[in-house]
Amino acid sequence: MASTATPWTLYGAPASGSIAVEAALTLLGIPYALVDGATWADPAARERVAPVNPLRQIPTVVLPGGEVMTESAAILVHLADLHPEARLAPALDDPRRSQYLRWMVYVSSAI
Repeated sequence: MASTATPWTLYGAPASGSIAVEAALTLLGIPYALVDGATWADPAARERVAPVNPLRQIPTVVLPGGEVMTESAAILVHLADLHPEARLAPALDDPRRSQYLRWMVYVSSAI
């Protein structure tokens, strides 16, 4: 399990896919630093995001160990798997897991 002593860093912006990641981090009690990254509206935000994500896409998270993750669905699945006690997702051996993964990817890519 990942340490929560060192905050995660979330690059995000209001009205973006980062709000779901913010909600999950808050629900799980994981400390995080939020870096404004409205890359579509602010050249300075593009420059803030670029060092961790050359594609300048948000949400992007930097995990406590320094690893960078992108894609809201992937981040949310990762959080759910790190914290099964929170029951944010069906367990790996739960028969509903395949549909959970399907809908996580569908919602983040199609809506």
